[in-house]
Amino acid sequence: MAPKKEEKKQVDPVEAKFQEEIKQLEQAKNDLQLEHTFLLDKFRQLKAENDRLRGEIDGMKGRLTSAADDYADILEHRQEQIKAEETKLRGLQSNVEKLELDIGRAEEEIRQLKEANGHQAVKLDEAAQMLHDKENLEEAVRRQHDLIEKQTEELRNIKKHLEERDGQLERANTSIEELTLRSAGATDLRILFDEPWLVAVSYARLKGDIPMDREWGAVAALGLGKHLVLYGGVSKVQGSAPDSVGREVAVLNVDSGVWERPNGARTLAACASHSAVVVGRTKLLVFGGQRGDGGAAAASADVAVLNADTMKWMTPQIKGTERPLPRSGHASCCIRERVFVFGGATADGVLLNDVWVWDQDSGQWAHVSTFGTVPSPRTGAAATCTDDGRRLYVFGGNDGGRCLNDVHYLDLEKLTWSPVSVHMGTAPEPREGAAAHVTSKYLLISGGCSTMGRCLGDTRALDLYSPRWECLDEGGWANSLMWLKPHGAYTTFFGNRQFTVKPSMHEKLWELQILEWSLPEDIERLRANRRKDSGFSEKLELSDDAVVGVSSLELSWRPPTKNADRIERYKLMIATGTGVVKDVYQGRESRFRVTGLKSNTEYILCVKALYDDGSFLWSESKAYRTLA
Repeated sequence: MAPKKEEKKQVDPVEAKFQEEIKQLEQAKNDLQLEHTFLLDKFRQLKAENDRLRGEIDGMKGRLTSAADDYADILEHRQEQIKAEETKLRGLQSNVEKLELDIGRAEEEIRQLKEANGHQAVKLDEAAQMLHDKENLEEAVRRQHDLIEKQTEELRNIKKHLEERDGQLERANTSIEELTLRSAGATDLRILFDEPWLVAVSYARLKGDIPMDREWGAVAALGLGKHLVLYGGVSKVQGSAPDSVGREVAVLNVDSGVWERPNGARTLAACASHSAVVVGRTKLLVFGGQRGDGGAAAASADVAVLNADTMKWMTPQIKGTERPLPRSGHASCCIRERVFVFGGATADGVLLNDVWVWDQDSGQWAHVSTFGTVPSPRTGAAATCTDDGRRLYVFGGNDGGRCLNDVHYLDLEKLTWSPVSVHMGTAPEPREGAAAHVTSKYLLISGGCSTMGRCLGDTRALDLYSPRWECLDEGGWANSLMWLKPHGAYTTFFGNRQFTVKPSMHEKLWELQILEWSLPEDIERLRANRRKDSGFSEKLELSDDAVVGVSSLELSWRPPTKNADRIERYKLMIATGTGVVKDVYQGRESRFRVTGLKSNTEYILCVKALYDDGSFLWSESKAYRTLA
């Protein structure tokens, strides 16, 4: 029974309400039944009374006719009331049946609700478990998030460390690459023209704002070979602005290997196939070429001067009426502030072989009327001059059908052209667009483009006194760089150095090669200086640092380094202005003080070394003057 009480305690409010209504209905039913019983009893009593009275009524029918009618009416009324009550009772019974059905349905609903409540309770427990799991999961997520944050911070630090290491690795790779390039350099002693030449090759990786590779540009060495200036040209590199390289000036610091492209030096119009020569130490004079953008480019006869100190262009005021024809592909060189221009092609494609000279001081053009065997009209020739400015040399070019490798020179005093006939050595491959340079008695040519459109990188030397070709550098690097542009300007000269800029496969001018040579006379001079610095001497000589007095001279001498230990004694001789010669010292010392001399008098002295085998060696005589 205890479970039932517990179930009653847990009855749902809706069920309690239904139970209450059922009780009320049962109470009403009981009341109606009681009332019905009471009415039936009363009806029996009335019927008995009616039977009793019927007799009296019969007796008193007449007297009670009116009363009977009244009783009949009452009875009828009562019967109607009874019928109404019975009808009501039947309605109540019907309602009770309906209520019982409703109670059954309610009980079924209660049962279903209990089942639903059971399911809901299960779901509630599951939800509670899920909420607990959610809290646990959130806690795990929070811990995981903290772990992720910590790992992210660690990864950030690792990434920063890796970036630093990558930077160090990149710098190390750059340093290794630079060291590899530098280590690739070499110094060789070569026999050229039957004499020793000392040839050194060095390499450097270039940095900074590296310019694009290009064709039909010009490169020159300024500032005593400390800077290379690249101007103009045409580039078809994908992604580069059309004709952008034709306007720019790029400057390379040879010592630091850093490129710069100053915006202030950019020109308004693009320029290609022009000439650029150094005037003085810091000025670059540009003449002619194709000026303009794209299809609007046309041959020009303009003169422009770039000041390398300020990186500003200047257009000189041209005086006089003489002007050269607009041209491109011509050759130029500078001799003492005068720029000589040879050949080229006009705007109509007519090849030229005339000579013009621009005087930088007067700002005037002058046509040079020449004689002799004039070189054939051509473009792409290389021009240079001798150190004394007496001769202008022209090499190679293209005569419109093929490339050339002939050499002509113009005597600038007689204004006469002469060919240089060379019958010895292997002549260089015919070419156009080469660079030329004269050092001592040798003509050097390098680079250029062959008739077949192949870029050349060799350097050849021609002895101008006894014409003969020799190879200074084979230029094998040009064969390994398949992306070289046939008409690229890669090479220029200054003094005893040749500068060559090389492009990468991405068409960036990122490497510098310097070819430096020492001529035989330079080698001999170096050897003499080295011997002097090291104290080596091949002869017996008096020193110049004598201690001079009024009546005395204290001087020393240096014996020859070779066989100095075999010298037995020295003999010091003195001669006066009157021709008297006498020895003033004999012994093994290499220093002696001569006394008893006249003041303000010049004396000539020499020393003699006597060897143990009887041989001897005289020094050169030197003059010394005593003090007044």
